[in-house]
Amino acid sequence: MLPENRSLLKQMEKQLRQPIRAGSFMSENYMSAGNNWTIDRLYSALQALDEVVSNDITLSLAQGSEPSIKLQMNDFDGLPIYIAVVGDQIIVDTVLVDVESIKDVPAFNDAVLRSREMFPLSSIGIETMPNGQVVYNMFGALSSDSSLTNVVTEVKALVDNVQRASEAFERFFN
Repeated sequence: MLPENRSLLKQMEKQLRQPIRAGSFMSENYMSAGNNWTIDRLYSALQALDEVVSNDITLSLAQGSEPSIKLQMNDFDGLPIYIAVVGDQIIVDTVLVDVESIKDVPAFNDAVLRSREMFPLSSIGIETMPNGQVVYNMFGALSSDSSLTNVVTEVKALVDNVQRASEAFERFFN
């Protein structure tokens, strides 16, 4: 255990020795209502994840007009996931497919619009990249005061959904 976590563990231990009352135990009370993530604080928190420490995920911080975090999912062929903190939201985003790689765009659009229930916590949209490339992206959004656990859940859901979408829509790809 990291020394800086000892006081939190003692607090949790005291709470766990008491009878459980609805809403009385919060293991992530440091990230609750009114304490929004910034891109730098979220980046620091993500660096401590086991998946990052073990190099299953490679993190980088991209400073630009809109700073973001890039997570390279090494166990999934280096799938890049981007996280941005925008106002009261955290956006988790990745490219699903380039529009030019679609055989029949109208049929693909129809299939995507009918797939709402197939990909929990994720949506699919069309975006023009800075280089002019038009892509379908898959993304999720959550509150910027969400717990780290919820942010990680959103990332994992997006990775799973990208894999499922790639399989479900494979017939549309060149």
